[in-house]
Amino acid sequence: VALVWDGKYSQDSYAVKALGRLADGSDANRIAICAPLVALIRDGTHPQKYKAAWALSHLADGSDANLIAIVQEGGIAPLVALVRDGTDDQAYCAAVALGRLADGNDANRIAIAQEGGIAPLVALVRDGTDSQIEKAAFALGRLADGNDTNRIAICAQLVALVRDGTDSQKENALEALRRLADGNDANRIAIAEEGGIAPLVALVRDGTYYQKENAAFALGCLADGNDANRIAITREGWTP
Repeated sequence: VALVWDGKYSQDSYAVKALGRLADGSDANRIAICAPLVALIRDGTHPQKYKAAWALSHLADGSDANLIAIVQEGGIAPLVALVRDGTDDQAYCAAVALGRLADGNDANRIAIAQEGGIAPLVALVRDGTDSQIEKAAFALGRLADGNDTNRIAICAQLVALVRDGTDSQKENALEALRRLADGNDANRIAIAEEGGIAPLVALVRDGTYYQKENAAFALGCLADGNDANRIAITREGWTP
């Protein structure tokens, strides 16, 4: 574990891989590994918080047992805090970890929402770097998947950004909405129900070049396989 936060060159990467192997199939090892990493996210120095979040994001990838251990050790609240208050690197890694914790696990989706995780992820979409926007949008998509309460909260906030944000915030929210709508009919319905179609059509008509392009892409995703959305988009004066 010490190599994760204090390793040189590629030592930290190899240490994370070794920890993953040690955690595999051993509850005792899993707890011994996740507990100090969660503690570092909560109480460590800035570099330690970043490295610990990075390590947990890897441990959470594809391992249900590791997901459970991270949550049981209290990992959700400090990860949400890092998305909200951390440095760019910390927020990025914490968003990745939260997305993986939420992926296919409704109990974790609920827990992340209850810890206030949706608002800082939306804020990361609103004001983050390109890489942060990508990971925050991924996390929001996982939080929305199969959870109507989260889906409505997420879509409402992103639609509000498309309608009322600055130019850059609109562009970022468009990217997130496009990702949410792509291949997911429940999200398409929620975006439409939260009033997303009218501001998207308005941006196709009057937005910047980038906004027009991405609003058209998002509307295409909303219309794909959804007759009600196609009709609503046409009524707003645009044909996908």
